[in-house]
Order: sequence, then C-alpha cells, then structure tokens
Amino acid sequence: MKNTKILLNGFLFILSLIICTCDDFSEIFETSEYRILSGKTLEILNIDNPRYVFSENKDVAVIQIENGDIVITSTGKGRTNVYIGDIVGLSNQARIMFYVEGTGKIVIEEITVFNGKAVNPNIKYAVTVNGIVGNEITQTRVDLQMNGTHFIVTLDMDVTSWFTNLPAGLSAQIFEIFAFDPSNGPNEVYINISGTPLSASSEEIKITVPGANSGRTWEVYFNTRADARFNITK
Repeated sequence: MKNTKILLNGFLFILSLIICTCDDFSEIFETSEYRILSGKTLEILNIDNPRYVFSENKDVAVIQIENGDIVITSTGKGRTNVYIGDIVGLSNQARIMFYVEGTGKIVIEEITVFNGKAVNPNIKYAVTVNGIVGNEITQTRVDLQMNGTHFIVTLDMDVTSWFTNLPAGLSAQIFEIFAFDPSNGPNEVYINISGTPLSASSEEIKITVPGANSGRTWEVYFNTRADARFNITK
C-alpha cells in the first residue's frame, strides 16, 4: 500500500510537471504594433515616400501605411520579414526582420536598406509624342525597361492603362518583347502610341505597370524623364 501511494504521488508530480510545461508553451497573446513615423522613414529606411509594404508571413504581421506612417501590427507569434519600397517602383527598398514574442511584443532584429538596386524601371530613350488635338498622330514608339524583375505580357497587348496621363483618344499597344536573359523573363517591352488626341498635353509621360504584369505582387512606378513627354497642342 505504501509503495502504491509513493507511485501515485510520483505520478501526480510528473503530471503536474507536464501541465506546467504545457502552460509555459500556452500563448497568452496580445497584439502590439511597431510604427515608423512618416517624418522618420527617409532617415531610417532611406525611403522618402513609402508606397509598397509586403510581409512574407501574414500569419505573424499585418502591415499598412497610415498617412505616411508605416504600421506593423503583430497578429501571431514568430519571425517574418517585411519589405518596404518607395514610390519609384521599389528602386529604393528596405527589409525589416523581426520576431514577435508570445506576448505580442515585436522585437526588431535588423533593418537592411537597399539603395536603387531592387527594381530600376525606366523609359529607355528620349521620346516626344507630338500631335494636334483632333488630328491623328504619327505612331510613336516608347521603350520600357525594368531590371530586377520582368514583364508578364503578350504581343499586341493593349497597355493604354499603363500610361496614367495619356491624353484621351490615344492608345498604347505592345509590338515587341525583349529578354536580355530569357531564363529570367522579358525585361524590355516596345510600345506604339497611336490615335487621335482629344486634349492637349505637355506633361512628362507617366507609367505604372500593374502587379499582374510586373513579375511582382505590387505596381511598379516608372521613373519620369524630362525628355520623355507629350507635345499635344490645340
């Protein structure tokens, strides 16, 4: 009987250890946030105007931009990387590596800044789209180039929507696709602008490639250049 009691007490002791150990791993979770104020983003991340945020582990973090502030809210326990880019198609970007503890506390492990080496989206050559309102223009070629990613496009694809300030009446269509390294996909597309403009414009050409066509999950904003513009007069 005495031995049985000793064995029972021993069993209860071991059971209590197991329960305590389980309690140690039980997650009492409270969300918290890490915020980089808009006035500090250039100083901390080398990004003047944050545009893109992306987390590789959405079970751990939700990221958003609020009035220029970058807000990371913990939603689970674990490690993740957050990628943040500026308004010029991620030509500047930063990676924030962090760990979320069981209490929801975010521990920043490292911030790595990349300067102009992620994506460099450019209108390749100087070009002027000339014309007169109400008259059909001479078809004009615009070449686009991206490094660090690739286009997802097809020949004869209508890309009018890429030109965010294209005068009404004009349209844009891909007529050639080029890949410097075919294994990585095409990094250049050649586009024809044609049609009859219905409004005047002297603006620089502005281009945004949607995420579905950029080889990324986000839009890519192309660098403007003073010698790539519209010259549509009345």
